[in-house]
Order: sequence, then structure tokens, then C-alpha cells
Amino acid sequence: MVGIFNWYGIPHTIKKRIKAIKKAGFDSTSMWIDEEGYLEIDPDSIPQLIRDNGLFLEYAHAPYSRINTLWDSGKARDMEEELRKHIDYCARHQIPILVIHVTKGFRVKEANERGIGVLKNIVRYAKDKNVLIAAENTKQNSVLETVFESIEDRTLGLCFDTSHDNLHGDPKLSLLERYRDRVLCFHISDNDGLVDDHWIPHQGKVDWEAFIKMVPKEYKGVLNLEVLPKQKGMNEETFLREAYTAIREIERKIRHI
Repeated sequence: MVGIFNWYGIPHTIKKRIKAIKKAGFDSTSMWIDEEGYLEIDPDSIPQLIRDNGLFLEYAHAPYSRINTLWDSGKARDMEEELRKHIDYCARHQIPILVIHVTKGFRVKEANERGIGVLKNIVRYAKDKNVLIAAENTKQNSVLETVFESIEDRTLGLCFDTSHDNLHGDPKLSLLERYRDRVLCFHISDNDGLVDDHWIPHQGKVDWEAFIKMVPKEYKGVLNLEVLPKQKGMNEETFLREAYTAIREIERKIRHI
């Protein structure tokens, strides 16, 4: 299956975007958990709206503006409660995966016992709710690596973001290679190696042939795009058609290697 995140930088209503995603040929989409009231509809109505339009809902993405408090001994408990709330949302709506960040920016230099303890609690809670937790590679891969080495439960896995890896992978794709048996989902996009642009594949400098060879053969989940138009004012139908064509070609190559 191939999918695309339901926010792709073209400001239509969520209902129109979901219909456009289906019309473009995608099998799946994914969603942001709205806790700030930005969306124009009740967040609890979104999963069924997606399914009513014939799309698979692969994951919900948790907000991460306050995620660094996970590593703050005075505030970690509050973050634990917030993450539990997002797990409850996924469980309530039968969403199989919750995507989280474990850091924001470069402020968290290393993982600590308090944060690891919170994440262990969260993983246990998610396991009881039949929800998987996918931690995304962002800027501080060393923290993410410590998390994976500290928590062996496969309820916790990797959401591998190709754009983030192109900017911060050291070396590139090493995280995907090291944790290939823990990949739960993907954020697939391109950039110029300087800015987190999230373009359609082959519009930037990501080494797609290397990525295709590195995707675990055991992975049978969605190849999910998280992309934005490279040019402002791009026609939505054209953008989605180009995105769909690009990810189908990547899928074809992965399945035939």
C-alpha cells in the first residue's frame, strides 16, 4: 500500500483533502492529533471520515511542541499523561500506530533515566491498549538510539523519516540499517540536504536507490509520504498525481529487489 499524510501544504478543508487523496489513487492516509483546536471538525470524527472515503488510516501523529519535558524530572509526569491520552485516542478509534518524537531541536543532549522510565510506562500502557508506538528520527539520533537500546519491547519501533535522515543521519541510512527489524512506518520525502523541505521524492538530494535497497524485506506496511509542494501555488490535483506516481515507483522497486 502507498499513502500520504493528510496535511500536504495546500489549505483546503480536511474533508476535501481526504477526498482528493482517495481520488489520486492512494490506499492510505495518516493524521495529526489536534489538541489545539486548529482543525475545523471534531477530531473524533476524523478516523471514520477517512474510512468512509475508502482509505486505510495507518497512524496518528502526536503533537511534540512540549516533548522535551519528557527528559525534565519536574515535568516528565505531565508528558506521560499527555502521551497516555494520545494512546487512548488511537485505541478508541482502532488506529494501529501512534507516531511520537522523543526530542525537539537540539536541546536534549542525552537520554536520562527519568525519561526512559516514562517511555517504558508508555510502552506498557500502549501494549495493553493494542497500540504500537513509532518513535521518529529527528535531529538527536543518539537519544533515539539510547531509547531503543533501553526498551526492547517491540511495541516500540521506528518511524523512519527520509528527509530528517538526509539532514541528520550520521552516516545516512545507518539508523534504518541498525533498527531494520523495528521499522513500523515511514515518512518518505526529499530535501536539498540543507533544509527540511519535505518535497516529493526525486526533487531533492536523497539517495533513493540506497534507501530502496535498505528497506527491510520483511516490511509489509504502508509506504507513506509526508510531502509538501516544491512550488507555491501548485495545483492540488497535479501535486497529488506527481506524489502518487513517485511513491508507486518506489514501491515497485522495493517489491522487486
